[in-house]
Amino acid sequence: MKKKIHSLIVEGILFCGSGLGLLSYSLVSYRKSFNKDWAQSPYLFPLIVGAAMTGLSAWLIGEGLTKGKNAGEIEPPKGTVPQAVSGSRIGGVFAALLLCGIYYLALAELKIPYITIGIFSFLYTFSTFEVATIVFLAVMMAFMGVRRLRILLLVPLGTTLFLSIAFRAMLHVLLP
Repeated sequence: MKKKIHSLIVEGILFCGSGLGLLSYSLVSYRKSFNKDWAQSPYLFPLIVGAAMTGLSAWLIGEGLTKGKNAGEIEPPKGTVPQAVSGSRIGGVFAALLLCGIYYLALAELKIPYITIGIFSFLYTFSTFEVATIVFLAVMMAFMGVRRLRILLLVPLGTTLFLSIAFRAMLHVLLP
């Protein structure tokens, strides 16, 4: 009997590779940058996300190994399909990673002029980060199955506004 690899292991390996890639990107870019203080570096956030992705993917691989060992001992309930590697689940992982890659390319390659809007005494600046993040979050949420238009509009706008204000105005961290 051919032994199947549990889908959690494959997903964990894919996310671990993405996390390690993000870690290496952050470290290499930081070394090349003009800013040598991590607290003010725009590469600190990708470093934290890459470290978290790598750690959580190791946990995901461990879960897959545990479930793979227990698969022979526990019979799945009738009417369910055991979680082995299926094309649709792995395809979904690749699609999500592809969307993340497109988002990164948009941040790196698109140049939108800064637009500053003043509301009372508060100044808010729109740039490539805001536009690309709003589009990315809306597309990713639609990909994940969110269908309510109000949520598809308000969550990306609110999240991007919060991140931009928190990082630019309060923490004084450069955003792409």
